[in-house]
Amino acid sequence: MTLDTRTDRRVPFDEAAEQQVLGGLLIDRDAIYKVADVIAREDFYIARHQRIYGAIYELLQRRERIDLLTVQVELARREELDRIGGAPYLRELADGVPTAVEVERHAHAVKDRAILRRLLGAATAIAADAYGEPTDMPLLLDRAEQRIFALRDESANALLRHIQTALQDNFQHLTERMDRPYEVSGIPSGFREIDFYTEGFTAGDLVVLAARPSVGKTSLGLAIAYNVARRGHPALLFSLEMDSKQIVSRFLAMNSHSDLLALRTGKVFDTEAATALQGLPILIDDTPGISIMELRTKARRATAHDRLAVIVVDYIQLVRTGEDEDNRVQEIATITRNLKALARELNVVVIGLSQLSRAAGDAGLEPKLSTLREGGTIEQDSDIVIMLWKDKDEAPPGAPRLIHGSVAKNRNGPTGFIDLYFYRHWLRFEDMLDPD
Repeated sequence: MTLDTRTDRRVPFDEAAEQQVLGGLLIDRDAIYKVADVIAREDFYIARHQRIYGAIYELLQRRERIDLLTVQVELARREELDRIGGAPYLRELADGVPTAVEVERHAHAVKDRAILRRLLGAATAIAADAYGEPTDMPLLLDRAEQRIFALRDESANALLRHIQTALQDNFQHLTERMDRPYEVSGIPSGFREIDFYTEGFTAGDLVVLAARPSVGKTSLGLAIAYNVARRGHPALLFSLEMDSKQIVSRFLAMNSHSDLLALRTGKVFDTEAATALQGLPILIDDTPGISIMELRTKARRATAHDRLAVIVVDYIQLVRTGEDEDNRVQEIATITRNLKALARELNVVVIGLSQLSRAAGDAGLEPKLSTLREGGTIEQDSDIVIMLWKDKDEAPPGAPRLIHGSVAKNRNGPTGFIDLYFYRHWLRFEDMLDPD
C-alpha cells in the first residue's frame, strides 16, 4: 500500500458562503446572535473575511450597533480597512445579500468547511508523528485519537450558552425531580447511603473509592458497576489485579445464593445467576500493568460503539504511565490527571479504586484524606472520595460484617458517614436497612 501524497487538491472552503454570512451580518444587526455560537473568526478561510468577522465580533463584545458604517469605522481603527479591500468591498458584501434569513445555514456551511480543514491538519500531524519513527506507540495512538475526538466534539463544546438556556435546563431538571422525588439526579450507585450524599454520580466526575487491603473496595466497585449495568447503563471495568474469570465469579456470587468458593471450585453452577448476568452491558479488560494511555485508548474505542456511563479502574496504583518516572508521586499525579480528563472527555463517571497508606491503620479508625497512598494529587483531582474501614473485632461466623465509610470529599455536595453490611461468602455489599 502506498500513501497518496498529492498536494494539488483544493483546500476545502466556501467563499460564497463566507460572503453570504458577512453580508447578512452587515445588513441585519440582529443576525450576529444567530451565528455567534456557531462560527469563530478562524473558521473563515479567506484572510480578509477573518478580519471583517473579527471586527464584527468586537462590536458585539462592546455591545455596539453592527452595520456597514460601524464595521467600516472599527476596521479603520484597527488599521485593517485597506487590507480587506476598503469600503467598496464592504458595500459589495452588503449588496450581494438581499436578506439575512439564510445567514445561519450559510454559517453552518462555513463551519463544516473549517472542520474539514482541521481534519486535514490533524491527519497531517498524525502522519508527521508516524514518519518520526516514535518509540512510544501507546502515546502515539493516544495523541492521534485525541486529535480526532477533539474534532468530533468541537461543535458541541464550542457553543456559547446563554444563562437563560442554562436556567431553562435547570428548571426542566427540577420539574423532572418533582415528578420523581424518590429518584436521584445522577447515576445511582445502588446504595442509598452513598446516593444520599452524592445524589447519584455525575457524568464527568472522578470518584475515588479508597480503603486498606481486604476491606472490600473491589467488591464495592464491582457492586456499583453491576447496579449501574442492571439499570441499562453500560459499564467498563479495568481490572489490573484479577483476570476476567475471577471477576465473573465475583459477579455470579453477588447475584447468587451460593458462596464464591463453591462457584469457583465448580461444586455449584447457578444457571439463574449466569442468565441474569449474560445480558448486562458490562465490558471487562484484565490487561495487567496497563498504561494510562492504553486505558484511555480502550475507553474511547468502547464508548464509540456504545455510550458508557461508568468506568471502574481497579486500582489506581497498578496503572503505569508508560514512561520512566523516578518520582512515584508525580507518576500518580499523571495517572489521576488523565483519569479526570478521560471522565470529562467521554462524559462518563470514572471510579478509581485506591489503596491507603499504612498511616491509615489496619482497622478501627477512620482514615483521613492525607492517607491516600502516594500523594495528595488523588485528593486534588477527584470530585468525590469515599473511604472504607472496618472494626477490629471480627463478625460472628455467618453474620455480615459492618463496614464503615465516609464521603470524605464531595465537590458538589455534603460529606458524611455511611455504614454498609458486607457478606464475605458472597462478596456482596448491602444497605443496613431494607427499603420501607
